Amino acid sequence: MSKSSRHRLASPTMAQIYMRQGHFHRARETLDAVLLADPTAGAAHVLRERLALLDGPTISGRVGREGAQLDLRWTKAPADAHAVVIVFRGHDVYVTSRPCGAGDGQWKLRLDRDQHRAPRAHGQAGASAAAISLVRPDEQGSARPVAVAEPLSWG
Repeated sequence: MSKSSRHRLASPTMAQIYMRQGHFHRARETLDAVLLADPTAGAAHVLRERLALLDGPTISGRVGREGAQLDLRWTKAPADAHAVVIVFRGHDVYVTSRPCGAGDGQWKLRLDRDQHRAPRAHGQAGASAAAISLVRPDEQGSARPVAVAEPLSWG
């Protein structure tokens, strides 16, 4: 399909399809064409904002090493960002963080060390969940999330 054909078919729905398929460049081109034709197209503006968020920092996590650790990865982290992990198991809550440094990185967080008192991922104590985010201080010094991972659950 030629570029001019794609512009004739440009719509916010087509941009959403491209986004779901991971074709973010095509989604941007499609939204640019929609906004060129109609600068007041609200749905196109909202999707453009969503795409802008995809260009920023990201963080993701997964349960690894037979449930004994969480594997975290981040991209485009600001220099002052921290990875923050909250693990829930029954009535217990475990919270930890570490500085990320600028750019991309990873962290293999051990869950079975006694000194951390973190629940083992596939232990016998039941279901667990984890919330993972990338935060940085705002102007007042409060932690401000800049990226949030999909929640994890196991057990």
